Amino acid sequence: FPRLLVRFLFPPLGNVDVFGSSLVHAVSFPIRTWVAFMLAGWVASFVMGLVLQTLISTSEQGVEDAGVQVQDQGQLQQLMLLALEMYMFPQLYQAVIASRDEGMYQSIVAKSRSHQAKRIVVVVGAGHSN
Repeated sequence: FPRLLVRFLFPPLGNVDVFGSSLVHAVSFPIRTWVAFMLAGWVASFVMGLVLQTLISTSEQGVEDAGVQVQDQGQLQQLMLLALEMYMFPQLYQAVIASRDEGMYQSIVAKSRSHQAKRIVVVVGAGHSN
């Protein structure tokens, strides 16, 4: 572990110093930017929490109105939130990946048409292969 930490903090010559460059960029931001980052994170967290809590409490009221006896409301809310997240995360991932792939495809088609290419070779990195 200590050797890994030393290599992380002091990479060999020719390698990118990720930690050092991140630190330099972080220090280069003015205080106003850091306050904006923190405020934006807090507001986004608050709004998402409020939206999810509203959805869960509405669903919980529907369960109670249906006549289901609930012993632990906190556990029911957690299970409902987990079910919502398990449904939404794959949907969001697919939406992001699909829109990115569509944008890349449209760009490739436009470029090949502008060059009037009959054949093209497209090199796709490992990050885009999914």
